[in-house]
Amino acid sequence: MPRTATGITGIASRAAVTPPGRAALVSITLARLRLAIRRDDAVSGAIETARRARFLADRGEHARAHRLLGRARGLLGGRRAAAVVAVEEAILAMNTGAQTATGALPPNALTDLLAQADAAWEAGADAAAEELLDMAVRMMFHPSLHFAAATSALTADPAVFLAPLRASSAWAAATAPLASRRHASVRKEGPERVLFISLKNWTFVRGIVEDYRADPRCEVRTLDLRGLPATPTRRRLLHARLRLARGVDPVGAGLLTGDFDEAATALAWADTIFVEWGNAAAVWASLVAPVLAPRARLLIRVHSYEASTVMPQLVDWTAVDQLVTVAPTIREILRASLPLPDTLEVATVPNRAQLRRFTLPKEPSATRTLALVGWAALRKDPAWALDTLDLLRQTDPAWHLLLIGPGFPSHLSPEERIYADAVTARLAALGNAVTITGRTEVVPQYLRRAGVIVSASRREGTHEGFIEGVASGALPVCRNWPDVARWGGPAALFPEDWVVNTPQEAAARILALADDADYRHRQQEHILRANDWSHVRAHYDALLLGAAAAG
Repeated sequence: MPRTATGITGIASRAAVTPPGRAALVSITLARLRLAIRRDDAVSGAIETARRARFLADRGEHARAHRLLGRARGLLGGRRAAAVVAVEEAILAMNTGAQTATGALPPNALTDLLAQADAAWEAGADAAAEELLDMAVRMMFHPSLHFAAATSALTADPAVFLAPLRASSAWAAATAPLASRRHASVRKEGPERVLFISLKNWTFVRGIVEDYRADPRCEVRTLDLRGLPATPTRRRLLHARLRLARGVDPVGAGLLTGDFDEAATALAWADTIFVEWGNAAAVWASLVAPVLAPRARLLIRVHSYEASTVMPQLVDWTAVDQLVTVAPTIREILRASLPLPDTLEVATVPNRAQLRRFTLPKEPSATRTLALVGWAALRKDPAWALDTLDLLRQTDPAWHLLLIGPGFPSHLSPEERIYADAVTARLAALGNAVTITGRTEVVPQYLRRAGVIVSASRREGTHEGFIEGVASGALPVCRNWPDVARWGGPAALFPEDWVVNTPQEAAARILALADDADYRHRQQEHILRANDWSHVRAHYDALLLGAAAAG
């Protein structure tokens, strides 16, 4: 959402629809920075300058924003406040693909910025502390540092990556436990009242909701937080965390407004609250549920993506009864990167998957076809599968690659665009050796063509498309997801012999086992026993119904 501006710079901002207007905004901003420096308030001036640079960048004026920050850095000289504009410059560079790592930051820029956040917090300048903390986490958790070609900066070494935040007193205040308001849950007579909470995305929990709606042992309600008057966002939640640290209640902290009857009623009604995704919904629930539902059990389910975002860092884990992950790798990353209480229960349970619908007869062409499901993303790394295909075709030109799902989206980061263009060129060169299905609702039918299912990804939590392929009877070949290999990778989720490290190992496995129907059938039966909902349902009964699951 484009940012607004107030005061003198606000007037210039609203006028900045023409080149002269934008030039005026830059001039006024720099004049105000000079004035702030003379008043010995360089930090406030630097914060305002960074805000105006973001205003320009939000409107596509990236070059002008960079020039503004560069001139501001020159005015600030060796002052520690120069760290503010340096960090904002780094963020803008990552946004445009000019920088993909924090190495381009001046030495100590991040620690200097956080030191100023600490000073602002100690001085009671909460708005400045909030702005500076938000700037720090926008840089540290920028997607290019966690979801691009390089290994996530957090998963590579959580202790080193998080050290600057953990040394900050302002950040400690923003993440301090608040859950002394909780009360022991009390088992009530009658069906278990289960409230599912999410923010927009119900993809992986929708089927669970419907299954438990039909279960006489429980009553089910849902709450989508996008319906709140103030939808939770990173900035709003950070603001709330700092206000709560000052002793303000959730309404005063902005978590709820005077018109929050639906949310309050739903929370007060629940015996068990299940939050889908470790995103803003999880933070919001951990801060609000102890007040509005002090006796309810609170469960938060975290998938792969959120583990490398700031949101789990903002959750009050002392308010949570159970952390649910869908894979061992995610569980271990969270244990290493979060201050989880010793009393917190941690469960690892697969997603809900109706896998038996994939057990269809194979087509004759499947014997020499390998497939990827949901392939068109840098993280999915289809180039790795293309390398495997090239090796197979050196042995037998009949080998074919089936790419199930749509191609690369039009909106990509510069790094993603370079990768997508390279893959697209390779696909064109392969011609009829590759089939791309495009968007489809009939994945089970397409998997009838697949004799081999490949996971080529750099990082996954569970890789549902791969699991579906194994359930179809295809030979499983799973890359040892390099971004999470140190945390167990796919070998913590699947049999070790499924896992390979290189395209050469993948090709060797395929050539050795592609024609072994008995082996493929045994792997199919294994995944059905481990991941089909008919077996997994009992684990969710235990999570959601507790003692009632035995009834």
